[in-house]
Amino acid sequence: MPDTILTPRLLLRPFTESDRPLILRISSDPDTVKYLYFWGRNGMTPQQDADRFLGHALKEWAREPVTMREYCVILRETGQPIGDASVEIVDEDTAEIGWILLPEFRGRGYATEAGEAMMDFGFTEYGKDHVIAHCDDRNLPSSRVMQRLDMRLEHIEKEGRAPKFEGGPRGDEATWGIEREQWAWRKFRGISCRFDGFMDLPDLYDGEIRLICEKKSPGIPEKSWAPAYHFLITRGSEKVGGIDLRIGSMDGLFYGGHIGYNVDEAYRGRGCAGRACRLLRPVMLYHGMDAAVITNNVTNAASRRVCEKLGCRFLTRAELPADNDMRRAEGIEAVNVYLFPAGE
Repeated sequence: MPDTILTPRLLLRPFTESDRPLILRISSDPDTVKYLYFWGRNGMTPQQDADRFLGHALKEWAREPVTMREYCVILRETGQPIGDASVEIVDEDTAEIGWILLPEFRGRGYATEAGEAMMDFGFTEYGKDHVIAHCDDRNLPSSRVMQRLDMRLEHIEKEGRAPKFEGGPRGDEATWGIEREQWAWRKFRGISCRFDGFMDLPDLYDGEIRLICEKKSPGIPEKSWAPAYHFLITRGSEKVGGIDLRIGSMDGLFYGGHIGYNVDEAYRGRGCAGRACRLLRPVMLYHGMDAAVITNNVTNAASRRVCEKLGCRFLTRAELPADNDMRRAEGIEAVNVYLFPAGE
């Protein structure tokens, strides 16, 4: 599992002793710790809080396996540490995420960016089916971050927050959460895409296989059909299969995929499908696609292996709606949904 995570604007890495000034700044700011029940409790000083937090973070990173990850959040452009982001295994099905930023860096989307990275880690690296986050119900900025992450308010526990001092007031604990399939839809809808005409295709050849465009199909919006390229997969003069690339964001592509491939039985097991997918990357980038969805029938072990060898991110197992064409025509009841990056 990665110890360092990059997002468009942030670098997240394990805490070290050198981060003590950042943690002391966090613990010394009353507005930052106001709703954080584990800071400033029972008369602890900011220095004591900083020592306790850093000791806890370093101890957790030293465990094997690491089940609680506290990351120092750093601006990639300047190298400046600006806060904390965390992901923790709660139980067999659930991970919990959290974040704390210095006041001057709030309101710029950094918390959402760090929270999304932690949410992705919970689903992808920890393999959980449910990710949650907690906050004091009065902490409206944190609640808004959870909403931007497409999390839903699951529960409010009245007086569920521990008091800062013995006999003190207790806050209401809000639990927000997101299930794997909702997260998968979020990743799908986040795929960038544009279509203002088909590409004049370059020679799509990797030294072993070549893609030859057989047809370009215009989209039919009223039927929710996306514009598509249809390629033959060839080796030398031999046709070994076919691959399609669909350009669009309509919901049906979540189940059917942007990319669909088939390889003739005599040529299976030779990596042709994976090579063909990689050859599509220039076309994907031309249409502004930073990724594409690939799906396969849950019973199709060979296609799953193709996605795994490509380094695709598994998103979810999705049940097909009753009116889905693949379900009605082919009897496919569920598909695995993968995300294939355009730039790797």
